[in-house]
Amino acid sequence: MTSLAPTTPRLARRSAFTLVELLVVIAIIGILVALLLPAVQAAREAARRTECTNNIRQTGLALMNYESSQKKFPFGATQRTTAGAGTDPTMFSWVSSLMPYVEEAALYSAVDWSIPLGQRNDNGDTSHHIPFETYVCPSSDPVGIVNNWYGARGNYAANAGIGFVWMNDVSPWQDCTNTQFGCSVRPFSSTDGPDVNWPRRNPEKPNSSLMRFGTFQVNRGRKMAEFIDGTSKTAAVCEVRTYEGTDTRGTLHFGAASMYMHDYVPNFKQLPDWTRYCAEGLANTECRSTEVTGGQWRGQWRQLARSTHPGGVNLLAVDGSVRFVPDDVDENVWKSYATPNGEENFGSL
Repeated sequence: MTSLAPTTPRLARRSAFTLVELLVVIAIIGILVALLLPAVQAAREAARRTECTNNIRQTGLALMNYESSQKKFPFGATQRTTAGAGTDPTMFSWVSSLMPYVEEAALYSAVDWSIPLGQRNDNGDTSHHIPFETYVCPSSDPVGIVNNWYGARGNYAANAGIGFVWMNDVSPWQDCTNTQFGCSVRPFSSTDGPDVNWPRRNPEKPNSSLMRFGTFQVNRGRKMAEFIDGTSKTAAVCEVRTYEGTDTRGTLHFGAASMYMHDYVPNFKQLPDWTRYCAEGLANTECRSTEVTGGQWRGQWRQLARSTHPGGVNLLAVDGSVRFVPDDVDENVWKSYATPNGEENFGSL
């Protein structure tokens, strides 16, 4: 018997998404990726910055161990005070001196550090080519060595004060004959506020190229008693940027390239670094090469604190503490951290 009950028509089975639905799904995935990617990148940078902080803290421990053993801090740069014609007197840097205190005692003992850097290279000694992970910030791109003469680079530099370091003669104090930079007493113009007079504090050599001596000097190591401003209020080590090619900034074993200055706040873009060689393609506003033979600024070095971290740099104080200093730090406070005995009163970082 035939049923008279109404029947429900069967729906046709769908074989796939429609084009509109597929585009909507793709758009949603794209939005999610766009939202999550910055968070992932920020998390990775936070991890790299933490590792960078740990590296610079390890450098602080090595400095403390050196001071405890030697009763003074290492020379920022060691330079022979007598040299024949055409012989570069540069010997080594504070990084070289710290090698026994960062588990590199065997390599340190294998090198004759009384031989100037250039001669060691000519003799086939490539120990200065070896990079040390401790001195490399993970946020910085790998750059390799500068060249056979200068060797390896790193991202942590020692506080040399305010001004320039001259490494083109045999004077341990690096006198300069050019009065345009550093040799005349003058105020430093503040970028935000009135000029602040930063008087020279170097009674032993009043015509030094450094207006204000920092924690590390050429051919001299400071003793702990000299830090009358307080070890927590004096900078020891900070970050500098390295670049591919033959850019000499951050060279580990060349004294002047392994030091930085407090002339202006971190990552200040209106003032170039002064170095022997600049990365190819950089304008004079970013990096000033002093390569020109016989030039007015030949041998003049100045690196400012810089990093690839967003918004600031890691700084190690003499007491071993590490802090992240923002780019917009008060300029007077930043400069006051350059000196161990300046008796400034601008506050703390």
